[in-house]
Amino acid sequence: MLAFPATVAAYVVLFVLVVAVAERVRAPGALPFALAVHGIVPRHAVRPVAGAVTAAEVAVAAALLVGLVRASGSLTATALAVAAALFAGYGGYSRHVARSGRGGPCGCGGAEVPMGRWVMVRAVTLAALAAFAATAAAVVRPLTRVDPPLVVALLAALTIGTLLWHLPAAMHDPAPDRHHEVVP
Repeated sequence: MLAFPATVAAYVVLFVLVVAVAERVRAPGALPFALAVHGIVPRHAVRPVAGAVTAAEVAVAAALLVGLVRASGSLTATALAVAAALFAGYGGYSRHVARSGRGGPCGCGGAEVPMGRWVMVRAVTLAALAAFAATAAAVVRPLTRVDPPLVVALLAALTIGTLLWHLPAAMHDPAPDRHHEVVP
């Protein structure tokens, strides 16, 4: 009963990490620019912090993929736990930026949207999914045996991951004169 939701959660996390890494490669200046605009990271540390974030995303995505390909429950659980911490950090950072009123782009690459509550909601949701999947990693279906339940879980993960990735852009109200988005 736990295998399906845990499998979907694990692959949502993997999908979003792969998309995030692809966006960093496609738009390498987006994250450093966003960090500079936010004004929280000291200017001299913007590039190193952006590099560290990108390296962390690459490492976690690679470890998770290897864990899922090799059917290694311990590697999968570890990678998912690290992903949960990474996404929780993003949630905390985005909440701090939004609450401080500093604004600026989220730095996610692709279609840039302002840092705001929906960036935080996405990060916290991904942290929760990763934490849940980490606790149930022993029942996550690996990529070693492709069968109908795995295909259904992968399709669900792709759908949910795509929706989560686009959530901040979809919920962004481009009419700035109507209200100012501040996280309570």
